[in-house]
Amino acid sequence: MRKRPLAAATLAVLLTAGCGGSGSSTQAPPAQAADRLQAARDAAVRAAGGEKPGGTLNLLGVLSGPQLDAYLGTFAPFEEATGIEIKYESTGDVFAVLQTRVAGGNPPDVVSNPSAGQVAQLAEQGRLVALDPFLDMAAVRADYPEGLTGLSTVDGKLYGVFYNTAVQGLVWYDPKTYQGPKPPASWEELAGWAQRTSATGTTPWCIGLESGPSSGWPGAVWIEEFVLQQAGPEVFTKWWRGELPWTAPQIRQAFERFGAIATDAEQVSGGPTAVLTTDFNSSPQGLFADPPACHLHVQADFLGNALAQTVPGVVAGTDIDFFPFPPVDPARAGSVEISGETLALLKDTPQGRAFMRYVTTPEFSALVAGTGQWIAANRRTPLDAYSSLLSRRAASVYADAKTVQYAAQNAMPLAMTQAFLKAVLAYVEKPSTLDAQLATLERARAGAYEG
Repeated sequence: MRKRPLAAATLAVLLTAGCGGSGSSTQAPPAQAADRLQAARDAAVRAAGGEKPGGTLNLLGVLSGPQLDAYLGTFAPFEEATGIEIKYESTGDVFAVLQTRVAGGNPPDVVSNPSAGQVAQLAEQGRLVALDPFLDMAAVRADYPEGLTGLSTVDGKLYGVFYNTAVQGLVWYDPKTYQGPKPPASWEELAGWAQRTSATGTTPWCIGLESGPSSGWPGAVWIEEFVLQQAGPEVFTKWWRGELPWTAPQIRQAFERFGAIATDAEQVSGGPTAVLTTDFNSSPQGLFADPPACHLHVQADFLGNALAQTVPGVVAGTDIDFFPFPPVDPARAGSVEISGETLALLKDTPQGRAFMRYVTTPEFSALVAGTGQWIAANRRTPLDAYSSLLSRRAASVYADAKTVQYAAQNAMPLAMTQAFLKAVLAYVEKPSTLDAQLATLERARAGAYEG
């Protein structure tokens, strides 16, 4: 059940490094406030037990460019306070590199991994260091949602801690042109507005599924949201764990709700052909066409800031705004799906223990928020640490969520993830094949979760 994907890792890299635009469009991190930097140094001193152990810490991860600069900046107070030098090794294929190094007896000290599934797999293999003996577990349980800590818990022990998140499934719009409910109380209300709007000749939605080898993932996000917002977290968890048939009515209904938009030329800009061929970076720009090609777009929390960086004249909060994906069942209000990276320890050293204590503190998370790149995973992160209005609002959605679930496509085994994305594309291309697609996914489930 815990075999996890290269494809899922690649997807998360696209989500975090791409930030809804090209990596080159990511702005340099803003300067951190002096008082937050000092608070982080103080937290690092406490994490090291008041000592300055020195030495080095090898950290393997996927980031590069401005995002890596921002990431390393959050560790600078730790290095200053403890004398521990962090050496970051960047790779575009963290899944394969980590597996190779572990198998060769040369693992890094710490990995920053966009696949929580791989972390769980390594924990089950006895390759990771359990964090419970030296972390304040009461604080961890209070500060992180169970939907995240549970992913890295094996046999009752914690093996990984999320440092960042991206809130998935937000519905984006231009406040100057969108005249629908903000926010809608339910999916039924939003779908009703979209149906009435399309009847007047105005297209409500833009969707783009093209993303190279990970094409289809934006549609998978839609389906995941429908499963979560309609059936709830228990069904959602059983689904990604492989304990629920793909032919179950909850999964079929989620596909059908997505298909009612993505395969309807009146509902989505360009019709299904454009859905299949439009790059996921380009599709939201339809919000700002003249006249608008659409009025709504589903994407993660980084989209608004990315559009403000890449589309001339777009101001975050003025020209682009969002509301959370509305519940299909009103009882599911407050359910949020996220992606993110997990930090896991592969060598038990004083340096590694101090580092893992540091990254669980709200002082460290305040620096993560202050980079302008991510939502911090620690829900005790102060909202005023965020440098943009949209980031603060997304952080509030995450912090106030009744339930938080990790992206199903990032948690499924590699074979299941690949089959899922392929089925999304095939369904949009030919909706009449839904039964066949679900049957194919069910056959894939039979083998994907072995071992």
